[in-house]
Amino acid sequence: MQTYPDLISTPFDVLVAGAGVTGICAALAAARQGARTVLLEPRPFIGGNAATGLCIHTYKTREGRQVVYGLAQEIVDRLIEQGGAVGHVPLPSGYVHSVTPVDADLFRMETTAMLARAGVTILYNTALVDAVSHNGQVEKVLICSKSELGFIRARTFVDATGDADLAVKAGAPARTGWPGGGAMQPVSMMMRAVSVDTRRACEALSEFEPAWATKRGCAQPIPVYFHGTFSRWNEELRKLGIYDHDDHQFWTNTVWPDQLNINGSRLAHIDGSDPLALSRATVELTAQLQKLGAFMRDNVPGFENASFLPNAFVGVRETRNIQGLYELNEDDIRVGRRFDDTIGQGCFPVDIHHPDGKSQEHIDIGGDGAYDIPYRCLVPQGIHNLLVAGRCISVTPYAHGATRNMAPCMTTGEAAGVAAAMCAAQSVPTHELAIGTLQGALRDAKVFLGEELAGAA
Repeated sequence: MQTYPDLISTPFDVLVAGAGVTGICAALAAARQGARTVLLEPRPFIGGNAATGLCIHTYKTREGRQVVYGLAQEIVDRLIEQGGAVGHVPLPSGYVHSVTPVDADLFRMETTAMLARAGVTILYNTALVDAVSHNGQVEKVLICSKSELGFIRARTFVDATGDADLAVKAGAPARTGWPGGGAMQPVSMMMRAVSVDTRRACEALSEFEPAWATKRGCAQPIPVYFHGTFSRWNEELRKLGIYDHDDHQFWTNTVWPDQLNINGSRLAHIDGSDPLALSRATVELTAQLQKLGAFMRDNVPGFENASFLPNAFVGVRETRNIQGLYELNEDDIRVGRRFDDTIGQGCFPVDIHHPDGKSQEHIDIGGDGAYDIPYRCLVPQGIHNLLVAGRCISVTPYAHGATRNMAPCMTTGEAAGVAAAMCAAQSVPTHELAIGTLQGALRDAKVFLGEELAGAA
């Protein structure tokens, strides 16, 4: 078996699996704590859903209070300087209260540079094949690239795969889909439209008041986010085989006056952890978006000269969730519960796309519009040097509808990275890490942890 001799001479302090927004924040946070960090990514680029043109939701509560800070805010600040973001824009109507659109390519490029400056070793085109664990400890992971197959060791591991791949391979317990059958929310694929008259497109499509923002170099405000339905074209869209149901909802976002990122596809009954199912979804969703783009060019004002580019990979909403030391639940979200071991807050509402692919449910957060995310949700049962962050943390299917979005994923990613670095440096099991010490480090990193930090930000 081939190995990675330059990498396995000594163990890494922290290994992060998955370089979506969660893994980026985890690796950056670990490296900034002084940990020798390696980041594994099966694709030839990093960024995950942020690199598809998906809008980041949401940094602010319905009352306008910002609760997401730390690396999630630092990245946006850097993108604003480059023209790749317009900040946090209030949405007058809709199920979210603010939106943070970013340019997909600039997000990818800037975070790549940030990881390089922090000294993170990134292994692109590298798949996680297996994990070797003994007595509740992950000892090493088996990885595979184009020409190499071998093991990498680390002291502490972070699963940021979205599907709990590392945790499951290491022997941690996890739930797949919804109880009583394993149903999962449908998958989607983003599409970019270029050479668009975005103002006319907004007038033609938006059924709710859009979010507008000004940007340096643009003479007029830009409709940076709007959503609606294709109800007026139900019959035509059914005849073309684009949708098998009426009143399909869509969302758009942009930071440019002549481009739109369109979230308008959906495919049900796909297990996002199954590569064969994902391959089928890639074919079907690409075809669906090609048809939709042609239809919009011929029928929707503002798109007469547009070109449409379906994304290169499928976006997955739900697969596995680990069983952690605590499972965030429906009641926690409905009341906006606070926890002593909080590592940050989320304010994205419960957003559940029904597994049949035909309807959605949006439920706002209780209390003041934010809920705490306990550190225990990141700690899997039975594995003592592993943390889990992002979409696959320990939550019920209902709570998953709130925690799966990118803003809370960036929060849990940063917390996991800081905690992993501390555990590696102190030789402490993840479940024994002093929460006060972790919270102090997160305060130093300007991660939101309470009203006092919000007031000082």
